[in-house]
Amino acid sequence: MAKRIMIIEDDIIELNRLSLLLDLKGFEVCPLNHSYRFLTEVAKCNPDLILLDSTLQEMDSTLVTRTLKSLDAVRDIPLLLIAGKDYESYTYAYNTPENGNLESIKTADIYSLINDIELKMAS
Repeated sequence: MAKRIMIIEDDIIELNRLSLLLDLKGFEVCPLNHSYRFLTEVAKCNPDLILLDSTLQEMDSTLVTRTLKSLDAVRDIPLLLIAGKDYESYTYAYNTPENGNLESIKTADIYSLINDIELKMAS
């Protein structure tokens, strides 16, 4: 069974781009471009990983992160915060379930981002 990734991204071009690349890599993708629906959609998707735009327009991504990490059902799901609006480079970091801190902040191109996601999902 394919691993499921939920993407919470309000930039529709970026959402479609990440969704397509992850789909081509064999992941089941649950795209969401309206962040205010994240609670309902995360329950439907039951993801193995959540990619969250760190610069959401509709909602503060810090609030989304805190809410997700406060819920028993999704607390242990890895959360990857992403920033990168030039469509060439991304800054991203995992939010660790143990202490809620960001770890291994990186800046890289989309292919390195996808590779890191594959490595995280394989572990």
